[in-house]
Amino acid sequence: MRGDREIYGDTGDGGVRLGAGAARWHLYDDHVHLTPHHTGGRLARFDAELLPFVEDLDACALAVIDMQNDFCAPGGWTDRSGLDHTGCRAAIPGAVRAVEAARRHGMPVIWIYWHNRTDLRNLGAPTLWSFKHRTDQAGIGEELDRGRVLIEGSWGAALVDELAALVGPDDVHVEKFRMNGFHGTQLDQVLRTQGLRTLFLAGVNVDQCVSTTMEDAYFRDYAAVLLTDATATSSPDYCKEAVIFNAKQCWGFVTDSGRFAQPAPYPSR
Repeated sequence: MRGDREIYGDTGDGGVRLGAGAARWHLYDDHVHLTPHHTGGRLARFDAELLPFVEDLDACALAVIDMQNDFCAPGGWTDRSGLDHTGCRAAIPGAVRAVEAARRHGMPVIWIYWHNRTDLRNLGAPTLWSFKHRTDQAGIGEELDRGRVLIEGSWGAALVDELAALVGPDDVHVEKFRMNGFHGTQLDQVLRTQGLRTLFLAGVNVDQCVSTTMEDAYFRDYAAVLLTDATATSSPDYCKEAVIFNAKQCWGFVTDSGRFAQPAPYPSR
């Protein structure tokens, strides 16, 4: 077996090989190198938990999930449902910082959001039940004061003003109709065809749409990085705490917008 295909093999410089071939990572005592086969590019070291990691900036993207009026704005669906929309708004400053940092890094920004069919035929009963637990509760597609909930073209489905102002002409837009941003969308194809293998995640709700997207990224062998201050939820605090625990223990890495904005240069070989 070739040396670079020996899983858990010695890297020759004090590390342990995770995976094989060009997809391998190298684990060291003080960091994880996600692209050890790289001999050029724009390598950077990001401070994170459980360990800092090294990646090529050209292989990274920022995904901003569901920062829409229906979740984050007063008078939106979350607010009208009696949930704490201000909890979701807590993600806005960090998400703004993350988008601005991604621009400086030259990373693609991917906007992922609910845009449902007007006839709702893309939604099955289990998904409809997730958001309508009472007969008098407005569900997806039903009318509120500002229009139908999470329907393409509606006020509720639009990005909040603070982030709408940051959308660029070359950004990628991914419309979804489940919590998971990969399910039934072109997200995976976009990432693979553009050579993107590490996904930084911002948005709401961190314990629903963000976490399921992060899990699926992990299942598909992407490196997934949760930005804690750029994510939020209208759920109780323990829900976000559980996501952060699993994000750093199982699904990838955890950092924040400040550390995302200031990685350290890493010398290429």
